[in-house]
Amino acid sequence: MNFVPCHLHDVSRHPHILSIGLNGRKRRTYPNEEKFAIYDELLARTDPPLLHHGVVKEVAAKFGMPVRTCQKIWHKGQAGGFDELKDKRKKNSGHKKIEISPDAIKNVDLQQSTTLKDLAGALGVKKSTLHNRFKEGCFRRHSNDIKFTLTDDNMKARVKYCLSMLRETSEGEKSFDPMYNIMYIDEKWFYRTWQNQKYYLANDEQRPRRSVESKNFTEKVMFLTVITRPRFDSEGNCIFDGKLGIFPFTYVELAQRNSRNRPRGITCSHMYKILLSLRYVNF
Repeated sequence: MNFVPCHLHDVSRHPHILSIGLNGRKRRTYPNEEKFAIYDELLARTDPPLLHHGVVKEVAAKFGMPVRTCQKIWHKGQAGGFDELKDKRKKNSGHKKIEISPDAIKNVDLQQSTTLKDLAGALGVKKSTLHNRFKEGCFRRHSNDIKFTLTDDNMKARVKYCLSMLRETSEGEKSFDPMYNIMYIDEKWFYRTWQNQKYYLANDEQRPRRSVESKNFTEKVMFLTVITRPRFDSEGNCIFDGKLGIFPFTYVELAQRNSRNRPRGITCSHMYKILLSLRYVNF
């Protein structure tokens, strides 16, 4: 591989290097008042035009600047006085901030607003510029989930269900049912093993072997979970977390024949291949 050396005279080909300096650090801009104060400090500690040894280092340490920068201020002051130390740049100079209008973001199609890269391409700006405006709070990120399409009958049924939870207190007021006597039952599917699993082993430990009949159809087990509303005491401490239990949809039977995994007659647990409604109720 051939490397092209970068010399000092090649810096003009890369204007952005001048803004961050040759050492990769961002250059600091000193205001005129600070440069005047530094030059006054140098004049007070020396006999013009001679600059005593060690004065520049002491002044640079006092103002927290590089020694080389302090030397440049001294040489400019000796060459042209305070007028030479003034900043020659015109007002309102430098790179202008690129503003992004909220209306422009609203006009972008939603399919082009899923990533910063797509949104930057639709707006015609750089991704870094768009990311800077995002950090400033010019626009926000939104995670959108799909909602159910509710008909009029569905919405009426939901309102009727909410109204059915109203209870009348002993004082004659209306309040919602605390629902302490209601249990929630749901089915949960779990894979028997992950397709990719991470382990931390010793250097001389043998790698574990895991195998299934098909990697595309890993066997799953169904569990029935039952929960209810948690209970808290008067001080807000949880006295019951509401977890009633989790039960696997399995059945136990005796092994019909010998195999390399277990002898004949031992009890084995098997999963239901087909879950019938009657079996679910009996369970």
